[in-house]
Formats: sequence, C-alpha cells, structure tokens
Amino acid sequence: MSLKYLIGVDGSEQSRVALAWGLARASERGAEVELLHVADDSFLSESVAFLSEAQQASEQMLQAETEYARSLGFTGKISGTAVVGHPIAEVEEASKRADLLILGAHNGSRFAGSFFGTRAVKVAATAHCPVAVIPAVAAAEPKAGVVVGVDGSEASRKAIAVAAESASFRGSPLIAVYAWMPPLTPGLEYLWSEELVESQRSAAEEAIAIGVAGLAERYPDLEIRREIVQSPPVAALVQAAEGAELLVVGSRGRGGISRLLLGSVSHGVLQALPCPVVVTRG
Repeated sequence: MSLKYLIGVDGSEQSRVALAWGLARASERGAEVELLHVADDSFLSESVAFLSEAQQASEQMLQAETEYARSLGFTGKISGTAVVGHPIAEVEEASKRADLLILGAHNGSRFAGSFFGTRAVKVAATAHCPVAVIPAVAAAEPKAGVVVGVDGSEASRKAIAVAAESASFRGSPLIAVYAWMPPLTPGLEYLWSEELVESQRSAAEEAIAIGVAGLAERYPDLEIRREIVQSPPVAALVQAAEGAELLVVGSRGRGGISRLLLGSVSHGVLQALPCPVVVTRG
C-alpha cells in the first residue's frame, strides 16, 4: 500500500516552501500527493453566487499550484481537492485519508489572536495523521540528523518510532533528547542535593534507554545519539534541532477536549520552528 502525502497549498511563499519539501519527500518515498486548497468561508456571504465564486477561485488556485508542483519536476501521482469551508475543519477531515499532512508556517497573520494561535498549531492539534510544519526559510546547510523528544510517555514512543524510521531511511543519525529540570521552588533549592540530582539523571538515562530499546535490532545501521540535558524541554529541543533535517515530537491523545490541545512542548517547538517539525499523535 503506497503512502499518501496531503499538502496544504494557498499560493503563498510559505506554502510553496512546504510544497517543495513535501514533493521532495514524496519522490524519495514513492508516495502519491494530494494538494488541498480551502477557500475560507468565514467572511463570505451564504448566497449561492458568493459560494460559487469562492469555489471557482479555490479551483483556480489549486490548478495553479498543481502546475507549480509539476514545474518543480515532480513526476509522481498527484491529485487535488478544492473546497470552500472552515480551513481547520476541512483539513482535519482530509487528514483522515493521509499518512502525512504537510503545511507551511504561517506565523499568526489572519489567524493571530485565536485560541490556538497559528494555523499550524490548530491543525496539529486536530489532525488524524502526523503533521509536518515547514519553516519559511530552510537552513543554509542543514545538519545531518533527526532529533526526537523523549520523555517516557506513549506519545514519545510513537514519536521515536516515526523519527527512527525517517533517520534510517535517510541514513542520518537519530538524536534522542531527554530534557529535565528539578522543581524550582523559591527558598527550597537546598533540598536538591547532589545525590538527588544524580538520581534524577539516572532516571532520565533509564527512560531514554527504554525509549530507544529495540531500534538497534530493527535498524542495524542506525546511529543513535543520546542527549540528556538539564534544561526546559522546549529550549533543549530547539537548540538540538537548530538547522537539523527534522525534529519529531509527540502530542498526547485525541480523546475529548485533549484532541483540541497540543502539549506545551509540541506547541513551543512549533512556535520556534528551528527546522521542519513533525508532530505525531499518541
């Protein structure tokens, strides 16, 4: 069964950077591509004429972006969907038929001030498949390596699996980062003895060992680097992933209200976006 990549397009510079990234990945993997353009109906009249014009404009945009995709040299299977509706809801529905959803980074703009902030954060919170968010400007000389956040959770294990497969396929090292900070309670710092800090570090080492267990057998040629950092998780991941090929983070389940929320770590790295970021769902 072939992979399917869904790429959101809107004709913007950010969108086209993501489109190029997604097409390159699809070519490597032999994946088919579906381009999706959604004409936002939030401010449209409900009249048939307005909706018809919006649909026509969406189809024209999709056609232009399909031609642009072909101009980049993509020779694989490509299809397109043009719809009028609420962008987040439409993308969520479309993500049910994809193995990976790819978006460009739109830093606020029309979506600023909303509850979730950027569109990418909204989509990553509700999508039914992993979401890749691509920065508008790629690193001049990306470092070899796929970085993944490890914290011992089920969401983290899923992120590790995605990151390891990607690193192995590309022949890149997997950089597993575990970040931890002692509780900072003013006036009680003296309770953190050297022994207690060391025990926390030992726990971190155990968690990261469990997290990467079995990868050596599954991917014999995969180089795994372990980094345990005493730092806030977002800061540690952003620093480790600065200019990297990819950063993968896990976000916990889709049940109830949790499906509408990203964890603070995944939200934080999407705001910083040090390199292409993939958010998996636990």
